[in-house]
Amino acid sequence: MRKTKILITLGPSIEDKLDKVIDLIDGVRFNMSHATIDYCNRFLNILEKNDISKVMDLKGIKIRIKKVNLKNNILKKGEKVIIGKDIILNYDIKTIEKGHFILINDGKIKLKVLEKKDDGIVAVVEIGGEIKEGMGVNLPDTEIDLPIIDEEDMKNIKFAVENEFEYIALSFVRDKNDVKELKNIIKQFGGGCEVISKIETKKGLKNVKEIAKESDGLMVARGDLGVEIPIENIPIEQKNILRVANKCGILSITATQILDSMVYNPFPTRAEVTDIANAIYDGTDCLMLSNETTIGKYPVEAIKVLNKVAKVADEHYNEFGDKIELDVESIDEGLVYAVYELYKKLNTDLVITPTYSGRTAKLISKLRIDNRIIAPTPNLSTLRKLRLVWGVESCLMDEFEDMESVINACREIAKKEIGKGIYLITLGHPIGHKKTNTIKVERI
Repeated sequence: MRKTKILITLGPSIEDKLDKVIDLIDGVRFNMSHATIDYCNRFLNILEKNDISKVMDLKGIKIRIKKVNLKNNILKKGEKVIIGKDIILNYDIKTIEKGHFILINDGKIKLKVLEKKDDGIVAVVEIGGEIKEGMGVNLPDTEIDLPIIDEEDMKNIKFAVENEFEYIALSFVRDKNDVKELKNIIKQFGGGCEVISKIETKKGLKNVKEIAKESDGLMVARGDLGVEIPIENIPIEQKNILRVANKCGILSITATQILDSMVYNPFPTRAEVTDIANAIYDGTDCLMLSNETTIGKYPVEAIKVLNKVAKVADEHYNEFGDKIELDVESIDEGLVYAVYELYKKLNTDLVITPTYSGRTAKLISKLRIDNRIIAPTPNLSTLRKLRLVWGVESCLMDEFEDMESVINACREIAKKEIGKGIYLITLGHPIGHKKTNTIKVERI
């Protein structure tokens, strides 16, 4: 069984082939920079029928070129342009200062601010090229003083809550307050969506620890992050972000250019295959495909490659993987380490962790044990959320009112899954408190 989970982005390339890969994927992401509510609605039935985790990725405060007033739309090195006149952005950035850089189209075009005038910002072209409306703009040196959520995001959040999306991903997170704002909005709408914070700016990177403590997951968004910081630092920061997420016991996702060559080619490069394995050994719970499944020519092949490579990498995690150390100040942490010690000492065959919220299953997953981790839950939302968590197999069970009924249900699972051997059950006592505080060891 593959333990690392696969999250794909839905788009034109894969939408008509979804049934061909539904058994290989664990989650589907809707990129609201391009998708609409009507588009999302088209796929909810098939996703819910297969208990696929649904992720709404809000567009966030992405700065783009709104209009170009240049001859031939070509910028030449040494040329001066006025932002606000020659090039108009979708946001008025008042905090930009002399000496700051303006990066366009993933950093392929580079401008440097010379001065601020009444009619705009004067900048000189350091690296030229063709610019078009809609191209992304990064301001790595500038404090972006804009609301993290706008009216369009609000409509999308409301839709996600009403349609019981498992996760909402927040783009361009700067600090813990951005996360709190989204969580408060979800609460106001009466939702239980968990929040994934995308780390893709310098400020987000600086505040990653405080962001993690407020979030339910972190995503290494290597696209914009690779523009904001020197590209040679990406491998180090990937390891850092994943380590922070795992210490906090929250979901960790690695994204962007996982199999980028397969947008146009039916086979991956050797470097991409190695990158997948290394992300798994860095401790990622989940790998996400973007262009590969939205505009790529070979979306099904890309998913199959990711599935095969992840399976092999998972088998060697104990040899090459990061040893995760939890930093969770609660009974949960102690109990999870007790599970780990019992797993090692008794050579157990299975861990069964009945759960309402999924919290204990997530923490046990972080210790990367070889045993299968089965998480029975009466909560359908929890079942689908756990689809993205490394090594966890979630399933539905009845909500029982006494401990013995829960244990008997777990015994039936153990008989079915391992036949004979030693297995562990984690439990909450008394029933109904929804807190895990007990471990039971049994042998078939």
